Amino acid sequence: MMNRFGSGIIKKSAALCALAGLLAACETMDQPRGPVITRPAPPQTVPYEPEPQEEVYNEEAFVTTEALQVDGRKPIRVALLLPFTSTSENVEKVSEAMSNAAQLAVFESGNDRFLLISKDTKGTPEGAQAAAQEALREGAELVLGPLFSDSVEAAAQLTRSAGVPMIAFSSDMRIAGNGVYLLSFPPEMEIARVTDYAVKNGFMRFGLLTPRSEYGQRVSSSFAEEAYVRGGIVVHEESYEQSPDAMLQPAKRLAQYADKCSSEDNDLRLSNPMPGDPYAAGSGGFQAVLMPEQGTLLRALAPLLPYYDVNVNCIKLLGVSAWNNPRLTREPALAGGWFAAPDPSQSEKFRNQYSSVYAENPPRLASLAYDAALLAARLGLNPKGMRFVPQNIADPNGFLGADGLFRLTQDGRVERGLAILEIRQSGIRVVDPAPQSFMMAPAIDAYGNTTGF
Repeated sequence: MMNRFGSGIIKKSAALCALAGLLAACETMDQPRGPVITRPAPPQTVPYEPEPQEEVYNEEAFVTTEALQVDGRKPIRVALLLPFTSTSENVEKVSEAMSNAAQLAVFESGNDRFLLISKDTKGTPEGAQAAAQEALREGAELVLGPLFSDSVEAAAQLTRSAGVPMIAFSSDMRIAGNGVYLLSFPPEMEIARVTDYAVKNGFMRFGLLTPRSEYGQRVSSSFAEEAYVRGGIVVHEESYEQSPDAMLQPAKRLAQYADKCSSEDNDLRLSNPMPGDPYAAGSGGFQAVLMPEQGTLLRALAPLLPYYDVNVNCIKLLGVSAWNNPRLTREPALAGGWFAAPDPSQSEKFRNQYSSVYAENPPRLASLAYDAALLAARLGLNPKGMRFVPQNIADPNGFLGADGLFRLTQDGRVERGLAILEIRQSGIRVVDPAPQSFMMAPAIDAYGNTTGF
C-alpha cells in the first residue's frame, strides 16, 4: 500500500535491495528476511483524544508482523518520531531524509528482528504525544526522535511514564536526562574544542561577535566559560541582528578592542605558544575573535573586520562547524580561520553511502537518525531487559558513527570527538585530527567493532 508518506517507497525498496545486495542477496517481497520498516499511516481526520495510559502498554495488543514471527521470535520494536507533515516544506524534506538514513542504518545492521516503526509528529507537541502514544501501544522498546524541543518535551511525558528511553534530536539541554538522551550538534562542544585549540596555540585574549538570538546567547555563555577555565579572557563582545546593515556598527565597536599585532607576532606565537597571563604581552586587545555565523551572512560579516582596521593576518578568526562550507574559501578575510567540526573523512563515508542509495546528498541532520538507528540496532542484539538500559545507551567508551566518535552521557547529553579545520584558499584542511577514543578507552562502532566505520 502506498500513501503520501510512502510515495517513492517502491524506488526506495529497490535502492535498499541494491544496497543489501552488497551485504547479502535481497529476499523476495513475499518472504522478507531483513529488518522490517513501517511507514506512518495517513493523517487522521478526527481530533486526537488520548486513551487511558493503562491500556497503552498492553503487550497483548502489540502489533505483530507475520514476517518476524516465522521463526517464533518476537520483533525488537523501535519507533522513529519525525514531522513528516509540517507547515514547512523544508522540514518535511529533512524528515524524509532522516527516515531514509535510519532505514539505511537498519539494513546495514543486518538485525533481522529489528522493526522500525515510523510515526508522524506533524511538527507539533500534540502530534508528538499522539505519535508517542501509538508507538508505545505498539510495543516500542525505544523511541528515536522527535526533532523539535517542544515535541520532545511533550512526548517525553509518556515515554518517561512508560519507562521507555528516548534518543531525541534536539539540542535543548533543558529536556535532557531522566531517560531522554539528546543526539544532536550542541554548539557548546564546538566552542570548547576550538577554544582549547586556540589557547594551546598561544591565543589568550578573545573577542566575540554573535547573532542576537538564543543560539548567540548559548555561544556567549559557553565561550566565556571555556576561555576562563583555560586561563583566557573575553576582552569584548558584541551582538547583532542578522542582516548585513545591522552588522556594521557592532563590528566597528568590536574592532576598537583588537590587539595591535603584526604578522610576525602571529608567526612567533604559533611557533612558540606560551599560554599564561592573558595581559602579559601586546596591547591587551583580543588576539582571536569567535564569529559563530554561517553562509552568506558570514561572508558579509568577516570582511568588516579588516575594513575597520583589524589585522586578520595576525588576529585569528574562530568559528563553528557551519564554517565547513567550500564557498567560504573564496572570502580572503576568513583565510587561516579555525573551526571545530566532525572529521570530514568520516562524514564523507556516510554521505557517499547515502547518495549511492538515494541519489541525492543528505542534509546535515540525516546523520543523527543514521547514528541513532544503527546504535539501536546494535543494542537490540542484547537480550530483552538489557537492550536499552542506561549503561548500554550511555556506554563511556562511545561509538563511531556517521560523524565520527560520539557518546551519550547518563544525564542525557552528547559528547563528540571533533577535529579542528582551517580555511585556506586551496580548500578546507584538518589541522588537528579528531580523537579516536574517550579517556584512552577504545571506541566501538554500531556493529561492535573497535575500528572502522
